Amino acid sequence: MTIRRTESGWLVDIQPGGRGAKRLRKTFRTQAEAKNWEVWVKSNANNQADWMPEKKDLRRLDELAVIWFDHHGKELRAAEDTYKRIKAAIVALKNPIASEFNAQVFAAFRSQRLDAGISLNTVNREHAYMRAMFNELIRLGVWKRDNPLKDLRQFKVQENELSYLTKEQISVLLVELKKSTNPHVDLVSRICLATGARWSEAEQLQPQ
Repeated sequence: MTIRRTESGWLVDIQPGGRGAKRLRKTFRTQAEAKNWEVWVKSNANNQADWMPEKKDLRRLDELAVIWFDHHGKELRAAEDTYKRIKAAIVALKNPIASEFNAQVFAAFRSQRLDAGISLNTVNREHAYMRAMFNELIRLGVWKRDNPLKDLRQFKVQENELSYLTKEQISVLLVELKKSTNPHVDLVSRICLATGARWSEAEQLQPQ
């Protein structure tokens, strides 16, 4: 906060709300007027919480992702995988300040992803993860603004016709599945192959 003399008069350069808050500048004819205005601004800022505009939120997307994971994400069934995908999307977005992240920024990002050969399904999943993260942060009271992606629609994806694995493909698949660190993947896959059940249905079967 300073008062200095300039060619046009006495300039008051003040930031009463602290770092990140609105910066106020005003020029006066005399130094006394400048000092009086500075005192008036400080008094209003201290005595009236709503007098000054809201402090700028300087948190970046990765900081919000950590809060989301600690307070909600870690309880999801696919917690680590979802968190990994969110962090990867944030890195690809170059981790902007969250308050500057909006639909236009994400729309440009996903266009770049598509140009790089990333599939529509993957881009839509990144969109869904980021939107869901902001929705939960709003419910938690961590994010006070609107969801920046609430009005941005996902791409429509043309559904592919059903196809089937050949016996040779099944053999290769089962060999690879046995390498998984998840001991249930092989069994659930065999049930799906043998019955035509959906993965979620086979996964929930009880031993009996």
